[in-house]
Amino acid sequence: MSVRATVGTALEVAAIVAVAALVLGAILGQPILFSYVETGSMEPTIDTGDGFVAVPSILAGSVDEGDVIVYEARELQGGGLTTHRVVGETDEGYITKGDANPFTDQDGPEPPVTDDQIVAHALQIDGTVVVIPALGVGVGAVQDGILALQSGFAELVGFGDSLDRQGSGVLLFAVGFVLFALTLVVDDERKRSTDRSRDRPGLLDARTATILLVLAVLVPANAAMLAGGGTQELVVDGDTVAQSPDIVPGDDATWEIGVDNYGLVPIVLVFEGESAGTSVLDEQLTVGPGQAATLSVSATAPEPGEQTVLSVTEYRYLHVLPAPVVATLHERHPLLALAAVNAVLVGVTTLVVSRVVGFRTVRVREGGNASLGTRLRRRLD
Repeated sequence: MSVRATVGTALEVAAIVAVAALVLGAILGQPILFSYVETGSMEPTIDTGDGFVAVPSILAGSVDEGDVIVYEARELQGGGLTTHRVVGETDEGYITKGDANPFTDQDGPEPPVTDDQIVAHALQIDGTVVVIPALGVGVGAVQDGILALQSGFAELVGFGDSLDRQGSGVLLFAVGFVLFALTLVVDDERKRSTDRSRDRPGLLDARTATILLVLAVLVPANAAMLAGGGTQELVVDGDTVAQSPDIVPGDDATWEIGVDNYGLVPIVLVFEGESAGTSVLDEQLTVGPGQAATLSVSATAPEPGEQTVLSVTEYRYLHVLPAPVVATLHERHPLLALAAVNAVLVGVTTLVVSRVVGFRTVRVREGGNASLGTRLRRRLD
């Protein structure tokens, strides 16, 4: 293969990975490799609709002043993922601000941003954000299209047209199926495979396709589950408690912590109290696509002049199993619950492959050195 053909193939693969990461990140509500902004608050650094490379916080390391971060806002514009720059730091957390805004987020109702709220950093080279112009344009339409695809695809393979407990697996499989089909451009003819056909070029074993599809589903799904969890803290001030007519210092009291699902698939949340004296009243919650919920925690109300920190660890699982089953498995061990969710995703993927393609050898149209766009046009002619 020539250098030109190798470079062309590499660019095609990179383009497909970029599209897959952007679409799957939008579906799962967790930036995967790339993200984008929907408002002008970061202009002129990042214009409306522009994208950027999103480095997961676990890989980005510590936060420094001047970093552009993606964090889960609690109050700003009703809560949600926000991309702003860190302009300062206090004992309570980081001070953030949109480059185009005349005031900081903390000048409004948003409290200082803590490390557990940060999900990604925008990649910067020599202090300049690496911007991908117009990457986010049309993502809203893609999201609507993906939901329509899920409904139609689920109905096609006999799962019904609702985003129910099977919906997460079917939706993720449908996306993986489409992205995978873009790279393979599989011929529509279904021919019975024989032992002799296995040695013929231009044929693809559906078992190989199944493995790749499973990976296309499992990798982003697990990234969302593992990166989406974390520890939340609520600081209760004794002076504020003393002014409340409903709370008596020294007595047990209940507070609420907000949780959000920014993705397009339902999730099951399981909580564990971390700080001493903190009791979680809602050990599990089910949160639908794009919805929010509140977690109730109980602790002893602090005396005036004192503070109590309520710390709760959150675990996220795709809602492909009944919530009580997930909670029971999690109680045994979080990895057991994670393995069960993955087993369901693998099972759904395999079942859909068997219905749509079957475990047989399928013909793949040889594209030669033609570009991906050329091959797709040939398929549509």
